[in-house]
Amino acid sequence: MDNGSSHTSRVTRAWLSAHPRLAVTYTPKHASWLNIIEQWFGVLTRRLLRRGDFTSRDDLEAKITAFTIRCNKNARPYRWSYDADAEHARYLERHPGPEAVPVLPQAA
Repeated sequence: MDNGSSHTSRVTRAWLSAHPRLAVTYTPKHASWLNIIEQWFGVLTRRLLRRGDFTSRDDLEAKITAFTIRCNKNARPYRWSYDADAEHARYLERHPGPEAVPVLPQAA
């Protein structure tokens, strides 16, 4: 389950507590399966939908199905990789800390 606010609300937590046979596993934000789905729809949009000329809804559906079948013929498992140290270093590059403030001499 992703970390969406609807999944962490008080009502949802109460419902899950009332149904103990269900075990919830939250995915880290950087590893959400939605990322892969969003990528796939991006490819579908760029390669077919924006360029397409569709004569009917049935034609659109047939072309999406054919596109999906072609993609699945060359599909490979997606290998997740996440390096927390590298990600932290990139964050620090984008968000540098405050510069050292020089200490001013105290007035006597």
